[in-house]
Amino acid sequence: FTAACVFAGSFLRPVGGALADRFGGVRTLSVVYVLAALGLAVASFQQPSPWLALALIMFAMMSLGAGNGAVFQLAPQRFAKEIGVLTGLVGMTGGIGGFYLASSLGWAKQVTGSYQIGLLAFAGLALLALVGLSGVKARWRRTWPELAGQTSGLRL
Repeated sequence: FTAACVFAGSFLRPVGGALADRFGGVRTLSVVYVLAALGLAVASFQQPSPWLALALIMFAMMSLGAGNGAVFQLAPQRFAKEIGVLTGLVGMTGGIGGFYLASSLGWAKQVTGSYQIGLLAFAGLALLALVGLSGVKARWRRTWPELAGQTSGLRL
């Protein structure tokens, strides 16, 4: 099950990048955060079969994988001069997040007897990321044309 979730998220990264190229990174991230939160929240409730639970969690991981691709579309637009450091930070954060998700779910199961609180917490984190993204979006849109050298057709 773990391998299925890892592969699902990994294979959707390029799709997320392509969607971000076409529709804008901020818009793509906004959609995938909502989809991930929805998938995680629904998965947190007892499912009638482990296969349905797997499908829901894979859906959430695919959304997060697509979000990773969208982040890599946004990074060079916002941090062109620091792209090496930023891609390292994004990769590091993804690695920590992948470890922390499994660890947190195990802790939630041990403490409460259920994975529900852990899944709901990660759904909440996805929504918190959406709120944070919405908060910086207006400021980014004002400053990015300057950072990009007034490039026309810049998609945020």
